[in-house]
Amino acid sequence: MRFENWIVAAWLASTASAIGPASPAGKRLEGKAEPIANFKWINPFLTSARQKYDAACASQMIFEAQEFVLDDLADNPPTGLLQYRDALKSLFGAREYPGSWDGIDPHGYDRHILMMDYETLPLKVREWIEEQDRTDGPGKGLYGLYARPGPSYRVLDTIKIPAAPVSEEWRSRDDRRVVLFAPAAIHENLPLWLTQPTGCEEYFSDLSKYGPKPKDGGVIGYPIHHSKPKRSQGFRDIEFTLKAEYLQLKEGEVEEDVAEPVVEKAEKVEATEQKAEEAEKPAEKAKDEL
Repeated sequence: MRFENWIVAAWLASTASAIGPASPAGKRLEGKAEPIANFKWINPFLTSARQKYDAACASQMIFEAQEFVLDDLADNPPTGLLQYRDALKSLFGAREYPGSWDGIDPHGYDRHILMMDYETLPLKVREWIEEQDRTDGPGKGLYGLYARPGPSYRVLDTIKIPAAPVSEEWRSRDDRRVVLFAPAAIHENLPLWLTQPTGCEEYFSDLSKYGPKPKDGGVIGYPIHHSKPKRSQGFRDIEFTLKAEYLQLKEGEVEEDVAEPVVEKAEKVEATEQKAEEAEKPAEKAKDEL
């Protein structure tokens, strides 16, 4: 399902909430979580192929974000994204949903959206986002860059990206900006998140070395951990940990394709996440697919 459809669904839900509940009390319309078809970003650190390589350079870091679901498009900050609803519909309308954590698509109102203060993203990541937008690259629309709105203001569009290199004055306003994206968007530029101050910038800055499978002279990476927001307490804050390695084949080893099947791996993750989230969901559930 394209972003446009799930934003529209949330918009309809928020409209209905203004005049009354869209479903019987105690019930919540939910989608059926499933692996995204042809999702290539399995965790390479858990594959047997990884054992054939040494990590010539490695890094992992923890980042802070806020995690929302589509329900939150009907609510005001700090627990909701109502101010960004129209802008998100405009930006994401032409893209398929990239996926939540581990290549799962929760569907319906459970699809995840992350929000971060733009200045907290590493500079290499910010420059990649801006270049994709500026050149209509394949990553355009994965990240939505917005001015942080004041109270009662609505955001209608993304920030216009100037020609490269951006001026110091333009960059100095990054602390007034936010970026919204689906968790799986991180896979497209993950090594850039770990370029500084790790000492691996030489390897992690070149995304041509990066891929989903271990290889000699290649870079692998994955979000190896993410927390869950305490939604029942009104919190949306989370932490996620990114890890990346530059690999060299061990002496005597031979490269071969031994990656685990993507769908099978994703299905295992789905089952684990469903159990973990059970406590957050109402006891009585609607069976309707959004």
